[in-house]
Amino acid sequence: MSYASRSLAGELVRLIDKRVLVKLVDGKAYAGRLTSFDQTSLHVVLSDVEGSDGGRYHRVIINGSRISEILVQEQPSFNAEEFASVVSQKLGLRSDVIKVLPDVNAVIIYDRIRVTEAGVEGSGSLAQKVYEIYMEYMESRKKGVK
Repeated sequence: MSYASRSLAGELVRLIDKRVLVKLVDGKAYAGRLTSFDQTSLHVVLSDVEGSDGGRYHRVIINGSRISEILVQEQPSFNAEEFASVVSQKLGLRSDVIKVLPDVNAVIIYDRIRVTEAGVEGSGSLAQKVYEIYMEYMESRKKGVK
């Protein structure tokens, strides 16, 4: 797989569960939550969809060859780079124990605690501290404070 393919797939992974507007080559458009996609064909599945014709649909599966654009309608609430900096400062961790995985918008701490927009995975007292920082961080993001 080429770097460009990995990069595009990473972008689409970050858009899962986000509101997007998918414009088609024939001028039609569908706005909904990106549920899944096929990396090879770029077929996408949207849920809670509103079509440009005014119709509302539970699910729409769009053929990748018909897509001209995918526009993101909501800003991600979690930024892995930013959170890595915050957690490093608040816990006094060395930068070599924190890895940022930009393709999946995740932070790995000591190779055993994983932080994504979905939450904190791991156990122990450090994971609990990271969770508390995560909750504070997400609350500040919702309020628009960095």
